[in-house]
Amino acid sequence: MRTFLPIFFITSLAMGALTFAPARAEGLKGGEGVSDMITIESDHLDVNTEKGDAVFTGNVKATQGDITVQGARLILQFDETTKTVNTLVAENDVFILWQDRQATCDKAVYRLDRETLDLSGDVLITRGEERLSGQRVKVDMKTNSQTVEGQGGRVQIRVKNDQESGILQWQK
Repeated sequence: MRTFLPIFFITSLAMGALTFAPARAEGLKGGEGVSDMITIESDHLDVNTEKGDAVFTGNVKATQGDITVQGARLILQFDETTKTVNTLVAENDVFILWQDRQATCDKAVYRLDRETLDLSGDVLITRGEERLSGQRVKVDMKTNSQTVEGQGGRVQIRVKNDQESGILQWQK
C-alpha cells in the first residue's frame, strides 16, 4: 500500500490541480464539460490568428469551473484545422487552485490533444498537510502514469500515514 501512495498522491493532486482534463477539455471543445465557460483576465492580450495563439500577459487569472490558474503569462494555442484550443501554457509564478489542492511552479503545460500535463521549475503540490515537491512532474492521463524528477535536487513527498489519506479519496 505504501508503494502506491506516491502514485495516488501525484495523480490526485497534479491531475486535479491543473486539468482542464478530459471532462474539462470537452468544455473547451464545446461539449458538455464541468463548465463550458473559461474566464480569463489579464493586463494585456495579443492574438495572432496566423500563428494560432492568444497570449495573455500581466496578472493573468484563468478560471473554469472550480479551477483557477494564475501567472504572469498564459498562452492558448489553437489547432489550425479545428480552431479549438489544444495547448495551455502558464508561465512565471504559476499558481493553481483546485478544490482543496494547490500547486505552484515556474511553468505548466497542458496538452489537451495528448492528455499530458507537465509542471516544471520548483514544483510544489499541496493538499492540507500533504505535499509533493520536485523540479518536474509529468502526468500522462491516457496511460495513467506519472513521473516526478528532482533534476539535481531531491523529490520529496509527505503524506499522513496514521489514517486513510484524503488523496486516496479523490474521484474524477
